[in-house]
Amino acid sequence: MRLSFIISMVLVFTGNIFASDGFHLGLVDLQKALQNVEAGKNAKKSLEKEVTSKRGELEKRQNELQKEAESFEKKSALLNDANKTKKQQELQKKFMELQKEAAESQMDLQKRERELTKPIIDELRAVIESVGKEKGFTLILEKNEGAVLFSQSAEDLTDQVIEKFNSTRKGSSKKN
Repeated sequence: MRLSFIISMVLVFTGNIFASDGFHLGLVDLQKALQNVEAGKNAKKSLEKEVTSKRGELEKRQNELQKEAESFEKKSALLNDANKTKKQQELQKKFMELQKEAAESQMDLQKRERELTKPIIDELRAVIESVGKEKGFTLILEKNEGAVLFSQSAEDLTDQVIEKFNSTRKGSSKKN
């Protein structure tokens, strides 16, 4: 991140020098590309199904726990102090377990997202390199990493990368 910031600052301050020497700068919005290639859309749909399923399970357990707590509140006047304290502790323990499970589910979903997107990002990087070589770019930067503060003459290659990625994927699926 720091290196890309330094590179972009050098490019901003010396842009005219590089331009006269045939320096060709390109930009790619990797997040946009990931969201718009077919493989990325499929990964997002798959992840959304998993999120919906996990959310449903957790909501069901939360509702059951809520009903149990409401039932306890109604019956608490009839219980002695020892039983009341014991039941409160049980409910508190169940609530804490549910919170822990929710946090673990969140971490699992983040891990799953990384598992689904990493191979796609790796392929996108290969496509970016290929487009860069084909078009004669000297440097291609990621548009949204915060490193590009200004770019007057950089060409945004995102749509070309998306198109090439999808056509490469379609071509390889026909071969298989």
